[in-house]
Amino acid sequence: MDGQADLPQITASDESLFRSRLRRLILYRLILAIFFLLLVIGVTLSRNEDVLSSRLHPLYYFSCILFLFTIFCAIGLNRVRRLSGFAWLQLVFDIAAVTVLVYLSGGVESHFSLLYPLVIISSALLFQRRGSLFTASACSLVYGMLLDLQYFGMVSPLQIVGDVGYHRDSGIYFFNILANIAGFFLVALFSGYLAREVLESSRQAREHKRDLSRLSTLHKSIVQSMTSGLLTVDSEGRIAFLNAAGEEILGIRGKSVEGRKIGELLPEMDISDLTQSGQSQNSMQNNARMEINHTLPSGSRIYIGYSISVLQGQSGSPFGSIITFRDLTQVKASEDHMQRVERLAFAGRIAAEIAHEIKNPLAAMSGAVQMLQGEIGQESFHSRLLGIVEREIGRINVLVTDFLWLAKGPPQSGKIEDVSVCAAIQEIMSLLRSKNQVCESHVLQTDFKAAPVVRIDPHHLRQVLWNLFMNAVEAMPDGGELRVLVDCCDGESGQAGTRVDISDSGCGIPEILRQRIFDPFFTTKASGTGLGLSIVYQLVEKAGGRIEANSNPSGEGMTFSVFFPA
Repeated sequence: MDGQADLPQITASDESLFRSRLRRLILYRLILAIFFLLLVIGVTLSRNEDVLSSRLHPLYYFSCILFLFTIFCAIGLNRVRRLSGFAWLQLVFDIAAVTVLVYLSGGVESHFSLLYPLVIISSALLFQRRGSLFTASACSLVYGMLLDLQYFGMVSPLQIVGDVGYHRDSGIYFFNILANIAGFFLVALFSGYLAREVLESSRQAREHKRDLSRLSTLHKSIVQSMTSGLLTVDSEGRIAFLNAAGEEILGIRGKSVEGRKIGELLPEMDISDLTQSGQSQNSMQNNARMEINHTLPSGSRIYIGYSISVLQGQSGSPFGSIITFRDLTQVKASEDHMQRVERLAFAGRIAAEIAHEIKNPLAAMSGAVQMLQGEIGQESFHSRLLGIVEREIGRINVLVTDFLWLAKGPPQSGKIEDVSVCAAIQEIMSLLRSKNQVCESHVLQTDFKAAPVVRIDPHHLRQVLWNLFMNAVEAMPDGGELRVLVDCCDGESGQAGTRVDISDSGCGIPEILRQRIFDPFFTTKASGTGLGLSIVYQLVEKAGGRIEANSNPSGEGMTFSVFFPA
């Protein structure tokens, strides 16, 4: 053999595992040594012999050397760089220690030759089959030499375990040597094979663990990077997982909902199919996207679009469901805006035709009434009737003018300038009081948290505020509180803007009707035309802003929020 060059070597990738195995080998050696020493002392005491007799001194010397070497190796293990050579040193020492133990316990009569296979197994775990065969050869060599020397009387093994005799029968020596050597090599072959299988299994397990870790990381990255919410529930409808996008949409923490029923998290969702396995499977897979109006923990409401799919095992049987969902609030707002614009355009075309046919006859009728009033006089009964006719003609003229707004949109104006929102609000409130639009039971309050300035036609801003104030006052015929809040805010694009909230304490508007209040010709008033808020919507949109209508948190009245860009 060419020295250590022919011996099995370890690779740097296995260094940590190899060092761990060496540490266990040293520990097991120490445990076996202590166990053997205690066993001998126990047997000696059971025979009423002196444990300090000179006959036991070699055992004590042997134990001290074994303990000192083991402790020294345990301390120096973490500092050793050449682990392969250090491991062979441990194996050579173990072979020598077992040989000395066999010598101390009677040689051919010793039963401690059974410890050689443990050393062979240790070498197989460290160096696989080549190491086990090499160790088996070394064990066979030293054990055979010991028995040969004993047979020829060149050494006399000690009998510290007891008074056991031995004979010079060559058959006994030959049988012991042959049986032990055969056992050594059988153990070497089997342990080498098993060690190789363990190594291969360990390598495959590490590869599978690495692949599984990469797959798990990829899965988490994909799921957590989704812009849509993802919920998984088991067959009993309990939540198993909620991704980051779902947490953001629902305003909750995913860990806080795991194990809860899906109905507790999304009570508005139709979950009747989630706990049914067989008959509803196809229906769930074919479900179209559904929508719900969900209330967040903060109290705000959002529209959620969702779809449900079945989770199937390898056998094809369902064991849960996947719910994918998105926040459709902005999408619904955009859809409502486009539908409202289409309705306004359609109403505008109708209004253009009606206004054109009515405007000219109204002018002729108004002129004729004024002429009749001049001839009849001011105090007669017929004059009062003509006054009523003229007043109603004026109302019709106002209605026709509003129709023209729908037909042509807000009139173009070159008077776009910086307007103080707070000053315009105070002006409109003074106008309400001067025209007796409010009474003593109406309370007008302002809360100016900022003094913003917006670029808009002053006439358009006053018309927006006047219509909204009049709606609020008319919603409180018996009196109430009208509150106006002005503050700065962040717009949808992240830019700063101005927010004006006009709130009343009236009867409010049901949610089913609230979605239509900006439609032309829709009104909840007995004498209304349904054009005021439509015109307000057009004016605000023309200024680059938007308007929203929401119920007050108290449940009474409405709040109209107008947003203007900075």
